[in-house]
Amino acid sequence: MISKKDLNTYKTFTINSFQKNLAYKFSTIIYLIGEILVLIVTYYLWKGIFKSSGENIINGFTFSEMVVYVLISYLTAQFAYTDVSYEILSEVKDGSISINLLRPLSYEKRMLAQGLGNVAYNFIVIVIWGLIGTTIYSFNSNISLTLTQILLYLLSCIFSIIISFYYGYIFGLLSFKLNNMWGLSQVMGAIMKLLSGLLIPIVFFPTWAQGIFDLLPFKSMIYTPTMIFMGKLESMEIIKSLGIQVIWILILSFAAKKFWDKLIKDLVILGG
Repeated sequence: MISKKDLNTYKTFTINSFQKNLAYKFSTIIYLIGEILVLIVTYYLWKGIFKSSGENIINGFTFSEMVVYVLISYLTAQFAYTDVSYEILSEVKDGSISINLLRPLSYEKRMLAQGLGNVAYNFIVIVIWGLIGTTIYSFNSNISLTLTQILLYLLSCIFSIIISFYYGYIFGLLSFKLNNMWGLSQVMGAIMKLLSGLLIPIVFFPTWAQGIFDLLPFKSMIYTPTMIFMGKLESMEIIKSLGIQVIWILILSFAAKKFWDKLIKDLVILGG
């Protein structure tokens, strides 16, 4: 993690990452158009499901609540996205990592700082406006939403960002050993979307599958903060869920250090 002592050193990487995103506004616009189309398709998909079922409530969700779930899970995914795995892979491929490793800086902290630049950009450009729109929709749809829920959601999102970072960081370190990560990255991305509840709320899966999801970190990335925002968790469930997020942060940060110590010894530079 970045301490106060390191703040002045590593904040430069956060600022540079943020400015890099600003330089590619057109790419962001194209990306948003694509994501909005996906959200529209998802909206009509769930509308069709509710209409064909003839039920007003499915697995504890009304249609309006499902719309909020889809929006918040999407916004949470954008909020927590650090993109460090692709950055690590790029550095390994072009050989620039050899120079970066010679710097008297922690590679993990530098990646975290760069990831936070992406987080800040997504929050300002996408998330904050989406949250405002979703909040307005919730009130208009008579969905209960309190300031406490929003604050706890933001706290959970902070934990989610750190979990997402270490997941991407560990995955990125695999590029030290694997020359071609594209196929694996697509598989791992699909698994994350499915097991995190981004595509389908976890309560829609069989009980035995939900038990498996509880043993993995993906649920803590998207599903936990989304359910907190929607008020679907009781007080003790919120405390337990936040505690599980903290535990995963500790586990993944420890695993990242072990991965680094092992892989850095046999690092092969492809470019440079």
